[in-house]
Amino acid sequence: TVMKSYYKRPKETADFFDEEGWCKSGDAGYYDEDGRLHFVQRFKEMIKCMDNQVVPAELEDILLREHSGEIVDVCVVGIASHKYGEAPAAAVVLRNELSQQERSDLSARIKATVAENCAVHKQLYGGVFFVDSIPKTESGKSNRTAVLQKCAT
Repeated sequence: TVMKSYYKRPKETADFFDEEGWCKSGDAGYYDEDGRLHFVQRFKEMIKCMDNQVVPAELEDILLREHSGEIVDVCVVGIASHKYGEAPAAAVVLRNELSQQERSDLSARIKATVAENCAVHKQLYGGVFFVDSIPKTESGKSNRTAVLQKCAT
């Protein structure tokens, strides 16, 4: 049992449980072959591009792994798009200052990395944005709402 209800909040209680009594946490995950549950991402943080789900953390992990010498932080968000629904975009914090040409080259390499490692609906159609820092929440996670505002303006 997770809980019986939210105290004096029947609507929230009804929203939290499905018709069979299972809780809806808003998290996406999977069970591995050993029966262990793995957390992937919050559903509300997922990007819907070309009618497919994109897990931002997957792209962030790839970029941090493949470009660790050039970037120190990255946050992937979905920018509203008539063509894609939401277009994945990467906000990137550089390890060292780069010239405009070097930034352009790195942006192309970042997009190429995603193209080589990910399906067509996971491409960075929204672009690559270089930022001084990634805003964080009080718990230290990327503040995707603030990052989206930086990228969409």
